[in-house]
Amino acid sequence: MRRNVTGRFAPSTSTWRKLASATWKAANDPTIYGMLTVDATAANRFLEGFAGSPTHVTMTHLVIKAIANTLALHPDCNGFIRRGRVYLRDRVDVFVLVAVAPHGDDEEVDLSGVKVEDADRKTVLQIAAETASHVAEIRAGRDAALASTKRMLARLPPFVAKPAMRMVTFAQYELNWDLSFLGIPRDPFGGAFVTSVGPLGLGFAFPPIVPFTRLAVNIAAGAVRDEPVVAGERIVARPVLPITATFDHRMIDGYQASRLAQTFKEIMEDPAARFG
Repeated sequence: MRRNVTGRFAPSTSTWRKLASATWKAANDPTIYGMLTVDATAANRFLEGFAGSPTHVTMTHLVIKAIANTLALHPDCNGFIRRGRVYLRDRVDVFVLVAVAPHGDDEEVDLSGVKVEDADRKTVLQIAAETASHVAEIRAGRDAALASTKRMLARLPPFVAKPAMRMVTFAQYELNWDLSFLGIPRDPFGGAFVTSVGPLGLGFAFPPIVPFTRLAVNIAAGAVRDEPVVAGERIVARPVLPITATFDHRMIDGYQASRLAQTFKEIMEDPAARFG
């Protein structure tokens, strides 16, 4: 059977990772959290360069690109725990959370998402265009794979849905089976998750790691606000972007998280130097 995720087992694993994978199950509790503030001055200037583009490019698209390139530079963090061992992905795919507006007054806002494949190899503009296209399809109900999965879940009673999800997750990630012949997308969430809570009026939030996603990194971008910062011997007002992250501690420890944070911050605070 074709593999669900193309990759390979890590040739060597730290003692901590071995102990962590033996201590915890899938990521429903081994989470660590971090918060980072990014000077958004250069990021805002970079995004202004897309003012004449037919595609609306936002801070979220830049965050997607930044975390994708960060994982590409730190491939030991782009993976998940499989059979108690670290399994590294060959590709850097990023999942973006999307809120789908209700069609009627009695419907709730639904959450969906878009997986940007090989996000590290795409430009910010390409990421923006791709996500905009997929979001339009989702909100119009034209996403065939998503519609198929939703219909399947809608038919299942709650007491059946839970074991069914566990079985699918086990088959996809422990056995590494491609279940696309059942209408279930291959590795539907990729290696990282990005959501933007700024448009909701929130300064920051810590997104949970959903066990069936097998994500190691969850990123939430808050609202950009002017805040006082120290510049030399002066205190000046600058736009600041709060970034919060949730990690699967079996995959990423404090040292690795600090390396990810440093690289991500360097990219976000000078995107023009990285992306032109």
